[in-house]
Amino acid sequence: ALVAVYCATKAAVISITQSAGLALIKHGINVNGIAPGVVDTPMWDQVDALFARYENLPIGEKKRQVGLAVPAGRMGDPDDYRGAAVFLASSEADYVVAQTLNVDGGNWMS
Repeated sequence: ALVAVYCATKAAVISITQSAGLALIKHGINVNGIAPGVVDTPMWDQVDALFARYENLPIGEKKRQVGLAVPAGRMGDPDDYRGAAVFLASSEADYVVAQTLNVDGGNWMS
């Protein structure tokens, strides 16, 4: 059930990005989004601890498995998203409208 809610919220963000982008471009406001894959942040330590408890795994194992499942072979690092954010905020992206850019190590998220 939680996975369904998570997926629904991702879809909602993509839909809002599309709707807002198309509605606001006529005012010169450009709306785009970034869909991150799994990102190695302190939150993942908490998630990993929950999986360790509920799946009887050693601490760090679920995090390791999730990273290996990404085609790039690892979780994203927060710095991996900098280039996409700078690009979308720049004049180089002026003609990119209502799009969601996947930055996910090949782990297609949208």
